[in-house]
Amino acid sequence: MHLRRFLPLILILFILRPEAVRASPEPPASVFISGVIGHPQERPLSCESRSAVDLAAFWGVQVSEGDFFATLPRSDNPHLGFVGDVDDPPGSLPPGGYGVYAEPVAVALRRYGLDAHAHRWLGIDALREELAAGRPVVIWATYRMLRPEIASWTAADGTVSLVIQWEHTFIAVGYDADGVYLIDAYDGRTHYYPTAQFLPAWMQLNEMAVTVSGPLEKHPYPWSDIRAGGHSPRPGAGPTW
Repeated sequence: MHLRRFLPLILILFILRPEAVRASPEPPASVFISGVIGHPQERPLSCESRSAVDLAAFWGVQVSEGDFFATLPRSDNPHLGFVGDVDDPPGSLPPGGYGVYAEPVAVALRRYGLDAHAHRWLGIDALREELAAGRPVVIWATYRMLRPEIASWTAADGTVSLVIQWEHTFIAVGYDADGVYLIDAYDGRTHYYPTAQFLPAWMQLNEMAVTVSGPLEKHPYPWSDIRAGGHSPRPGAGPTW
């Protein structure tokens, strides 16, 4: 009886009290992550491996570009593995040398002990949230944010993928109200792109990205132990998954 008498008052106090669960705070207006050191890619079409190993180094995982590239599977589908010859000229398209998309790169990073995840349509808000949390992000766009015609490529198994000339990777390391800071795998330098230039180029490849939240508790594949034993993955002999 007493509970019923005070129930309306309890409900009013609950409504008027501060929210029990608050929305995530807005990311800061500008962010720049220091400590990510870029290096120029070693081969004409090895940008994805270059970005991946520079990101891995930020998290304390040291691996050479060549060893990382050797762990990537080979495929005629960029969502499954590296397409074509890594030494073909930049700007090539399948069935010639092309590159690899986010999923195989994320899997390879996990094999080196990092909690990596591939994304499509990550979005600018989620990208800023990752950067605000101090986590650099590998993104897929085009060299110098060029916007050539988007094409389609059909793999031997019938899978159709979007492909684009000058496909290229960067490490996003910061942003402000007007643009983003990206480490270019081509020259290893940090470049600033206005959002209006960056977003259309990123969207050409469905805002693909790889995020890393930190080290894994257990390495799913002990490449570091293999190298310590005097062995190294050989190009073309990487595992298939």
